[in-house]
Formats: sequence, structure tokens, C-alpha cells
Amino acid sequence: MKHGKRTSDSPPYLITVHLKSIEYDTPALLLDMDIAERNINRMGKFFHGKKVHHRPHVKVHKSPYLAHKQIAAGAKGITCAKVTEAEVMANSGIDNILIANQIVGPQKLTRLANLSKNCHIEVLVDNLANAREISTIAANAGSNIDVLLEVNLGSSLEGILDRCGVMSGNDAVKLAHEISQLRNLNFNGLMGYEGALRKFTDHESRKDAVERALGYLVGIKDQVEDSGISVNEVSAGGTMSYNLASQVTGITEIQAGGYIFMDTGYRKAGIDFDFALTLLTSVVSRPKAEKAIVDVGFKAISAEHGMPLIKDMPELECIALNAEHGHLRLRQSGDSPACGDRLEMLPSHVDTTVCLHDNYVLTRTGEVEGTLAIEARGKLQ
Repeated sequence: MKHGKRTSDSPPYLITVHLKSIEYDTPALLLDMDIAERNINRMGKFFHGKKVHHRPHVKVHKSPYLAHKQIAAGAKGITCAKVTEAEVMANSGIDNILIANQIVGPQKLTRLANLSKNCHIEVLVDNLANAREISTIAANAGSNIDVLLEVNLGSSLEGILDRCGVMSGNDAVKLAHEISQLRNLNFNGLMGYEGALRKFTDHESRKDAVERALGYLVGIKDQVEDSGISVNEVSAGGTMSYNLASQVTGITEIQAGGYIFMDTGYRKAGIDFDFALTLLTSVVSRPKAEKAIVDVGFKAISAEHGMPLIKDMPELECIALNAEHGHLRLRQSGDSPACGDRLEMLPSHVDTTVCLHDNYVLTRTGEVEGTLAIEARGKLQ
């Protein structure tokens, strides 16, 4: 594989300074930029001209470089999971960020308040005590913070993720009015996440689940507005439901993020973006004719949605992972693959694979361009 050179217009977070003589060792997280950019542009075209906007979740890739590409393709801003993750993105010049999480405690909230001085920040709340704490810290810091009230879509809908959020329309109306009275906070709307959709294995059952969940969310939006409070944003959606959620009247933005890389979990569910991310691994042992061992285990690739697949090699099946080893079964015993051979693995979940690595190895037209630091890796606060 050839190595690219750093160009004068490369952003500072794109590192391409490796010598041609260096061979990348395994395991290595490979990112095919031709495919990633094709996925980004395809999603951008999907949302172009629609009333609903795209706000991709960057917890998938954790890279400002890739986030800027998504914005250039039409995204209105980004979604983050943590304050520290948002700080990394803001430091790269991104100025429209939703933190789709409840942020609790004076240390995190002080960082949030300081961050909001330099860019537009929205954060989720689902209880008055937290809202009051945000208000006090924002006022002391001299900043203003937009708030989205999270609605628990799974509390009354079977099969939908039951996690955070207020439990009813009446609760939402009451809390929205209380938030609107707090200083240095701006009530900007609602968010609900129709997660856990992998269990709906056919299009019609998934469509029904999304419509029920987001119909419930929009109904609560109507209740809040009928009570005299304006609702500017209703945020929802993910890669599993972007094409369905975007058709629900009243939804204003979709947080789909995993599409950029794709994984086998999405493919099983019928999502048809292309695989941009693979994990390069080496065969380290052939203990039996029907078995091969590779140098990738749980510390390098996740498997909570199933074992990884071997790219372009259906005759190999990953049957187990240890901490440092992967067990491959040969459907037909033979000499291939031999010790030292390199294979590419397709993860079942890209989010929890990316966070195990420090860098991407970027490729384009089959050649290595260099490495890209995963700058928000480890940003857990």
C-alpha cells in the first residue's frame, strides 16, 4: 500500500506524514474515504430540499474532520453524546451542537456553560432539578443555553427503547412551562429517540413502530404548543429510521450518524449504505485444518450485535472472540488462509468498535493516504 503526503491545505487534524517504507501493522482500523464520502453525499442528497434537517450524531466517528464533511454536505449541525466530545468539535470550528444527553453536576455544567459562550449549544433535560442547576450555572457564567425536553417514547410503546425522558404529555407541558421561567435558559423544543428498532426485522413492522413512536412525540409537541409554549425543534431519528422518521409531519431534524460507516447490524435490518469501515487483521495460527486464529478480539472489535463478518470471504466465519484473539471457522478445510495472511473484518456495530482505536488508516482507490486521529476518543464526561 502506498502512502500519501501531507498537503498545504490539509486541516491540522488530518495527519498524513508516514514514510512509504512503513507497513501498517495489525489490527488497524481502515476507513475507505471514497465510500465514506459517497455515504455522506448520499445522505446529504436525501435531505436536500426537505423541511426536515439532518443533524448527524458524531459519537459514531468521533472525528471533526468527518463532521465537517457532513456539514459541507448539508447537515445543519451535529449531535454529540458528551460535553467533552462537544468541546472537541467546537474547537474545530463547529458552532451548532446538540448534546443529546442529560448533563448533571457542577463540573460538567460549568464546562457546558463556558462552551455555550462560543457556539450554539442545546442540551436535553427531563427534570426540573437539573434544569434549575443548568440555569444557575449558566447565569453565573454569563451564558445562555438552549434546552430540549426529552420525551420517553418507550414508556408506553412496546418495543421502543425505554430510557430517559418525561413519561407523559402532561409532564412535558408542566416542565416546559417551568423551564420557560428559568433565567439564561431557552426552551427550544422536544427530543425523542425511537431506538431499539433492530428487533423489527421487516420494513412494515419498523415503519409501524416509528410512526407510533414519533406520532406520540408529535402529539406531545401539540400539547405543549396548545398550552402556550412555542416548540421550535422536534429532534428524533437515527440511521435505522431516517427514511421513515423524516416523513412524519412535525419532526424537524434527524440525528442519523451510523450511515457514514455502516455495519453488519444495519445491513441485516435492510439499511443499504455501503461498508466504509473495516478492521485489518492477521492470521496468527492455524491450529486445525478447519480453524484459523486472528489477532483481533474484544479489545479491537465489538460484537454486541453479532460476530463480525470477513469481507469478501464467505468461506470464513468468525465464531468467537477472546480479549486478543478471534476464532475463524473454515466452511471447507484447506491451506488458505495461511499464517501471516491479512483479512478485513466487518463489525456488527461501528460505534463501539471505533472507540477502541486511536486512529483511522485512510485509504482512497485502494491506496493508503495516511492516518486520521480519532480526536474525541475517550471523551466520556
